[in-house]
Amino acid sequence: MQCNGSCKTFKATNNSAEYGRYEQGQKRCPTCEIFIEWEGLWCPCCGRLLRTKPRARKLKNKLSLSRIR
Repeated sequence: MQCNGSCKTFKATNNSAEYGRYEQGQKRCPTCEIFIEWEGLWCPCCGRLLRTKPRARKLKNKLSLSRIR
């Protein structure tokens, strides 16, 4: 599946340095290579499953600590 460019309308902005993108509810599409603000689990552009959790261990720990608070 390829990106057809319609995901650009859902492109997320990084508003806060205090919170990470996943903590803000943003999701990443590996095909389109952007963070989007979308309620579904599948990319509206290419139909690929969106990442809802970080891959790096450091960021995973940070996310789990913020969810405990």
